[in-house]
Amino acid sequence: MNALFTGLTALMLLSMPARADDIDLRLRGLDGELKDNTQIYLNQLPAIKVEQLSRFRNEIITAVTDSLQALGYYNPEIALQQSPDNPDRVTVQVNAGEPVRISTLTVTLNGDAQQDPAFARLQQNFAIKEGDVLHHNRYEQAKGSLLSLALRRGYFDAAYQLSQVRVRPWDKAADVILDFNSGPRYYFGELQIDSDRPADRLVKPLVNIHPGDPYHATQLAELSRSLSSTRYFKQVEVLPRVSEADDENRVPLSVLLKARADNEVELGLGYSTDEGPRASVNWEKPWINSLGHSLSTNLKISAPSQDVTLVYKIPRGHPLEEYYTIQGGYQRLDQDDTESDRLVAGVHRWNIDENDWTRDVFLRAEYESYTQGKQEDSSFLLIPGISYSRTRVRGDLDPYWGDSQSVTFELSEPWWGSDTRFVRVWGRSKWLRTLTEDHRVLARAEQGAVWVDEVQDLPPSLRFFTGGDTTVRGYSYQSITPVDANGDRLGAKYATALSLEYDYRFAPKWRLATFVDGGTATNDYRDDWKIGTGLGVRWLTPVGPVRLDLAFAVTEEDTPWRLHFTLGPEL
Repeated sequence: MNALFTGLTALMLLSMPARADDIDLRLRGLDGELKDNTQIYLNQLPAIKVEQLSRFRNEIITAVTDSLQALGYYNPEIALQQSPDNPDRVTVQVNAGEPVRISTLTVTLNGDAQQDPAFARLQQNFAIKEGDVLHHNRYEQAKGSLLSLALRRGYFDAAYQLSQVRVRPWDKAADVILDFNSGPRYYFGELQIDSDRPADRLVKPLVNIHPGDPYHATQLAELSRSLSSTRYFKQVEVLPRVSEADDENRVPLSVLLKARADNEVELGLGYSTDEGPRASVNWEKPWINSLGHSLSTNLKISAPSQDVTLVYKIPRGHPLEEYYTIQGGYQRLDQDDTESDRLVAGVHRWNIDENDWTRDVFLRAEYESYTQGKQEDSSFLLIPGISYSRTRVRGDLDPYWGDSQSVTFELSEPWWGSDTRFVRVWGRSKWLRTLTEDHRVLARAEQGAVWVDEVQDLPPSLRFFTGGDTTVRGYSYQSITPVDANGDRLGAKYATALSLEYDYRFAPKWRLATFVDGGTATNDYRDDWKIGTGLGVRWLTPVGPVRLDLAFAVTEEDTPWRLHFTLGPEL
């Protein structure tokens, strides 16, 4: 019985038709954009069995024809060749022929947009022109650009009265006709603020929109960004109510605001070779009263340093560009040859100009009790000063262009209560430039100087040291400085640090780097400069780049090396 069953099963299997293989379509004769687009069309065809080729032949030819016509090639020659040795292999041989070009382009503009310079500029730089290959996607983009511009600039009734492409394949020519009617332009109407907090006083300085001004969506986007940047609100919506426009085509506006929570806490962890592991806690009270006062407190803890800072912010006009801060803090530092307890209190007046320069005019009082090497002392200083800073970045977390500058000027005089007379200047500039797609250069220059009778008259926080992750790699943190006979670090009147780095991207989120750093901290610039050089790797993460550098102190005997690890923005 088993033998009979086995025999019948084998007979049934032999009598079944063999499974046919799917056809493998191989495209020949095209390259570049034509090849890529045609392959996409062919890939959308269903699986075709060998015995179905004759039935699907027209579908294959149609797919190739449609893909080429989309790019302006209306006269292709297409041949299907089935391999005699491998019936499942079919070559699609294509000769695209000469493309169809735009012979005449007629763009007619009607309505109020005829007097709008933005539409004249768009027509001068239109995405298609006479003589171009009839690329249908570019035609649609050009057609859409008029509608998009109209909506951005308040032509809400805009429409095409005629949009037509007349193709003459036998002449390899096409006529494009676009008859666009923008209709009337709309204007801004009254702005209504709907907020769960009394926000009128804060919002009004940010509003650069006036009833009767021509509508422009960019102004609404700028207002939305400004409101979000104040950090008072967790939700911001700026809405044009087009359907409620009046007889004069004025569109009322609604600003919907929801304030942030009364108290917000953020926790942070980090690591650098300068400080080792560190943790931070930030408590923020973003909305104290209707005047926009806010309070933030930050606590930072690492092995060598513990720092607590309190900042009370008071807007005095434009909340993003004009405000005061009252600041206070305490810092404990125990690192190498420095031990310091420092109390600080100050008043700052901030302004941000139209070129994004931030100016900080301040008066700071500080008391510091310290040990620097063998020196034990304390000082009280009342320091007026001014600082300027600006950072410009393109590319968000992975910038491809940017620069950063900052400079601070401070002075102190005994006749207004300070223990020491000095003038102090410090500045830093950084640049990031991309040479080609995967190659970029970073450069940094830093200079500090303090004019004082004796550097020992200053507390450690105002003396100059250099060396470490962000100045001269290959050297430990603030290790470059004059020392006494015991080798204890003293700090200096002057400091200079320079750096040049080249980065190469070898994977989407990875870069290799090579660099050379140089610097000195000195009282007379007679000391030799310290040079560090090495290699590094950069890993782009959602919280910023992680940098790991192997650096060699080439100006030291035996060329010691150090690993440097940092996390955070490069500018």
